[in-house]
Amino acid sequence: MEVFYLFREYMGTGLVLIWYLAVLVYLFVAEKRKDRRILFVYVPLLVLLLFFLPFSYKVFQKLLGGEIFYRITWLLPVTVTISYGAVKLCSELQGKKRMLVAGLSLVLVILSGTLVYSSPAFSKAENIHHVPQEVVEICDMIEIPGVEVMAAFPPEMLHFVRQYSCTICMAYGREILLNGFDDLEFAMHYKKVDVDHLSELAKARKCHYVILSTEKELSGRMEDHGYECMGQVGEYLVYKDTTQDFYVTQ
Repeated sequence: MEVFYLFREYMGTGLVLIWYLAVLVYLFVAEKRKDRRILFVYVPLLVLLLFFLPFSYKVFQKLLGGEIFYRITWLLPVTVTISYGAVKLCSELQGKKRMLVAGLSLVLVILSGTLVYSSPAFSKAENIHHVPQEVVEICDMIEIPGVEVMAAFPPEMLHFVRQYSCTICMAYGREILLNGFDDLEFAMHYKKVDVDHLSELAKARKCHYVILSTEKELSGRMEDHGYECMGQVGEYLVYKDTTQDFYVTQ
């Protein structure tokens, strides 16, 4: 079933969730305080029940779409429960047993996850905005106060543009990297870019700007399709479509 696939994807390596479920069972047996049982046991069990019930999945899928149904699992207090369970167990032990459980818990924390900064979505801060400097300079180059601009950015920039500017419209967002397909993004994705096809799609999407990496091999000249190269920022070329109209928003 789809819900089991989503839960497996949510589990990642699985070690954290296995540890969490073990602590959940431990607290179900050992925790006597009613308020803490509600917080750490009953509410998570209710969340899990709603997640795995086919009826709730169908209702949620009909109302909001099944692709974000996994976010229900974000309601599980995984980190807090594991921390509380480990501390509670240690408090009930004495001497070397306490030290052994505490040390084992620390080792499990280290082995259960991966370094968040190893994700491609993270990069070393280059400015106060904590986004790549190339994104800052490109946005400053194409942004026009009081005017709506639309731009097609390379996929590697999609996570950062909206963090820096809320006035530049993007032809597609980061969701296409996770769940979907966009013909314009796909046309920019290839190592060798078909300029005729790319310009046709960009104009149909009313993109005022197209940003391409200098590492891309172009099948022709963007200038032959009404584009003007505004300049180069790092390894990226910024092309402006001189045939598109700009819309004043003020």
